[in-house]
Amino acid sequence: MDEDMLVNLVGAIAEKNGVSDHQIAKRLGLSMSQLNRALLVLASPEAEGGLALVEARQDDKRRTLWLTDKGHALINESMP
Repeated sequence: MDEDMLVNLVGAIAEKNGVSDHQIAKRLGLSMSQLNRALLVLASPEAEGGLALVEARQDDKRRTLWLTDKGHALINESMP
C-alpha cells in the first residue's frame, strides 16, 4: 500500500468529512478496488492491524467516509 495515497486519502476526508466513497475515489483518481484496500488499512481497528483513522458508514446504497476521533487528532497534530 502506497503511504502517500493513504495520507492523501485521510487529508481529502478531513477536507470534507462525510464524503461519499465514489466522490473521493474519483477526486483522487483511485479505482474502487484501490479505495477498498486503503480503507482496510485506515478503517480497521488497531487490534486487527489497522490504523482506525477512518470510519465508513452505510446509508442505504451510499457509503460515506468520516474521520474518527483518532483521525481528527492526527490531522490537528500535523497542522502548524
